[in-house]
Amino acid sequence: MEKNNLYNIAEQQGISVSFFPLKESRGLVLEDDGKFYIALHDGCSENDEKIILAHELGHCFSGGAYSLEDGSLIRVKLEKKAESWAIERLVPLFELKRAIKQGDEAISALADRFGVTEDFMQKVYKHYLEKVSA
Repeated sequence: MEKNNLYNIAEQQGISVSFFPLKESRGLVLEDDGKFYIALHDGCSENDEKIILAHELGHCFSGGAYSLEDGSLIRVKLEKKAESWAIERLVPLFELKRAIKQGDEAISALADRFGVTEDFMQKVYKHYLEKVSA
């Protein structure tokens, strides 16, 4: 999925996306009276912006925001759901399989093909391996 598609999803859902010089985080989502607001760090690379936006949208669509007072189990659960949402939108399994069949087997090649970072692509592999073995 292209970055512009993610912004279109946010716009269609009435989710405001703004850039700030965040110091503690690369992105965050706030929920106020059922409306979501996403803040992204304004110094991100193109690929990082895409990944962070997808992750924050994942919070909006798969369980919402949490506060720092929430227990660590709740935070971990919601982070995992948001990450799964982002992975499955940015690198759908059927497209990953097709890319591998076409010869893009290296993490770096797959990251380039999908417009994500190599670190994110490693998370993609781990995510789908966990789903297959579950």
